[in-house]
Amino acid sequence: MNQHDNDIPGRYAKVSGSPGETPRIIGLLRVVWPMFLIFAACGYLIRAAWDQPPMHPTAVGFLFLMLAGLFAYTLTRSRARLNDFMKGARGEESVARLLAFLPSDYHVYHGLTPGTRGLFRDPGDYDHIVVGPSGIFLVETKNWNGRITIQDGRVLYNGKEPDRPPLEQAANSALELRNRLKDESGLDVDVHPVLCFVSGTLAGGPTGLSGVAICSVHDLLHVLRDTVDTPLPRHVRDGVSKKLDQWLESAGNEP
Repeated sequence: MNQHDNDIPGRYAKVSGSPGETPRIIGLLRVVWPMFLIFAACGYLIRAAWDQPPMHPTAVGFLFLMLAGLFAYTLTRSRARLNDFMKGARGEESVARLLAFLPSDYHVYHGLTPGTRGLFRDPGDYDHIVVGPSGIFLVETKNWNGRITIQDGRVLYNGKEPDRPPLEQAANSALELRNRLKDESGLDVDVHPVLCFVSGTLAGGPTGLSGVAICSVHDLLHVLRDTVDTPLPRHVRDGVSKKLDQWLESAGNEP
């Protein structure tokens, strides 16, 4: 269900988009599509067993056993992947609830995905975009359980670097958003990347690294409101919001 403007106009931030929608949809699709391949193979074997000339029953039985094993493996692996996607969606929803309490001169966008992405590639959506007097922010949400530390310019999760470095992910998403805004609207504005951890323990509190603000969800509002000293002009904020609203409309959502 989409989140629209808050119930108390003039008091809290304007909210658009659906937090957690993309990871839920992509997670389900990535679970379902291998099953279709397995069922299609089963249908082929059934037809081959009865077609002329028929496949030998021993070969059919052996192949069915292989498919059963593949189905069990795929189901187990897909369940774990689905849990990861659902956990990420819950993290985005937690951050969305918090961002809704920003002041009324802020506009928050959730799960915005301009353009069309491939089904089996990274969905490439922006978890949260915040437009306000303090600047334009791209908030990348991570719902990790465990100890989060910063060492040698890297973010470590339980002492290990993740397969997808979150600093690079947040910085690249912010740069991509800035370039898209410039190309499509002519607005050359800084987009400040923020890496927000919903769960787990962030050692040392809020900090910055390689141009990315790093914080826990408890410090997120403070980071968003106090990071930039010079207020962003109203006409610039309105121009950015107008373009983001257009992206929402093109995706079939109301701004």
